[in-house]
Amino acid sequence: MVKTDFIKHFFLLSLLTLMILLQTADASGATITTQVSRNPVSIDETFELIFEANGSPDGEPDFSPLENSLEIFSRSQSQSIKMINGDYSRTTRWTLSVMAKTTGQLTIPAISFGSDHSQATSVLVREATGPISATGNKDIFMEVAVEPKTAYVQQQLLFHVRIFRAVNIADASLSALHFNDPDIIVEQIADEQTYETQRGGRRYLVSQIDYLAFPQASGTLILDPITFQARVMQNSRQRFGMFGQAGAIKRVRSKAISVEVKSIPKNAEQPWLPATNLQLSSSWPKANPEFRVGEPVTRTLAIMADGITSAQLPEMHSETPKGFKQYPDQPMLQDHKDSNGVTGIRQEKIALVPTKPGTYILPAIKISWWNTETNKKEVAQIAEERIQVLPAVGAVATPPPAEPPKAIINSQKTTHDIKAPSEVTEQKIQSKPGSDIYPWLALFFALGWLSTAIAWWWLSHRRQLTNSALTNSNEPKVKSHNKILAELKQACQANDSSAARATLLAWGKTVWPSDPPKGLAELALHFDETTTANILTLNQALYGKNKCKWDGAALWNAVKNYKPDCHIPKDKTKKLKPLYL
Repeated sequence: MVKTDFIKHFFLLSLLTLMILLQTADASGATITTQVSRNPVSIDETFELIFEANGSPDGEPDFSPLENSLEIFSRSQSQSIKMINGDYSRTTRWTLSVMAKTTGQLTIPAISFGSDHSQATSVLVREATGPISATGNKDIFMEVAVEPKTAYVQQQLLFHVRIFRAVNIADASLSALHFNDPDIIVEQIADEQTYETQRGGRRYLVSQIDYLAFPQASGTLILDPITFQARVMQNSRQRFGMFGQAGAIKRVRSKAISVEVKSIPKNAEQPWLPATNLQLSSSWPKANPEFRVGEPVTRTLAIMADGITSAQLPEMHSETPKGFKQYPDQPMLQDHKDSNGVTGIRQEKIALVPTKPGTYILPAIKISWWNTETNKKEVAQIAEERIQVLPAVGAVATPPPAEPPKAIINSQKTTHDIKAPSEVTEQKIQSKPGSDIYPWLALFFALGWLSTAIAWWWLSHRRQLTNSALTNSNEPKVKSHNKILAELKQACQANDSSAARATLLAWGKTVWPSDPPKGLAELALHFDETTTANILTLNQALYGKNKCKWDGAALWNAVKNYKPDCHIPKDKTKKLKPLYL
């Protein structure tokens, strides 16, 4: 009985929590996007208009503004709810099957969902294709189109396969695409699309399949005829296999398609990148990042190109000036595909660690590409960036040396005032009494400056001794090297990042007592690439924007094998690894 009551209370508590999450999400408003299934479309064929809301809209949609330019055949609504790591999200989708009433650039207006509104968009509506004599008013026929008609090697080609049918069918099959180029890369884009259209005064249901192809050789590229086969059902009830005998099998074939593929232009640069658009970008974790010696800052480089896959995109070579170490991460590759083709995205993250303060310039990054629309070479670039690196936290700036006392001279004296020896002698005889006081004044000021310097040094030395005495009186005795190593091992095995940082810095003081590291990033400069990466991972786990669970096994394995008696560098700056890793 107690177990049953516990289950009931647990169920009620879970339901109450879910209701609170739903109310919280509903109060946050919704972002509503608008999409069309195809663009462009023909005036006599249907297409889908999709409204998607992330969150809960303020009210039900009002689709009446669409009726001025679109004919709505059907509408449906679906909803999905996701909860990941306690984060709740709701997505609602409205799908409308519509047909344009007029040709031209058609604007889809913003639709109101209470106080929320969708995004406005547009679609190009073309004239109807009209009757085609080749179809002969057939029940089933097929068309294949390609764009563009001519292309370069490795340029994107789009093949559209459309199957028109005015009857119900079953057991349909479509043959694979076959080209005369054995190395061509072919891939289907998304799923099959279905819409309605008219040809020769007859309404057809159209199934469209889009393919992406990249030819690898110049010359005439030929797509062999494609075969479509299906069983024609004599009525709609037979379409679902409920009654009657199976109908006859129909087989239709498309026409062969040819495309002229041109060689790579002689003035094009490598790597060869034929695209319709290519852009580069550079970003930092925040708008104006602060650079300090020993502290890593991550730079994100990205390249995005229309008509090129991410596998074709080159590495973005970023030269790092002297005074920096760089640690690149694995690149992120992504391909976005739709009815207009593919957009390739390559993203690279590089951790930059300054080793010296000062002003530096990150050089510009340039990538040449070929614009297939203008048939010209273009260059995308990221402009050079000037950054200022500050000293490490706690570092004491060295004061400039004091200038020695200068002899008091007449600032008005020029080369024109130099007189002959006889004139000088005469001037000394006629000089006023007391004019020889200047050497004594110079000696007086020099003695005063020397006395001040001695007094300043004595007071500083006394203050330093006093602070040292206070520090020694307040701080506990320094732990032994082996004791600190034992505590570091315990912290790493427990995956305690805070304790690992404290013991690691304490261990660094025992290894480099004359110049102890002031932070993890400065400590990392003493080690090889592997150990440095482990220390920076600990630093990222403690202070990074996206904190994550830290595993201390790798750090302990790297530190425990370090031998301070053999590896202490006499000059730390001379033992640093090369800047370009």
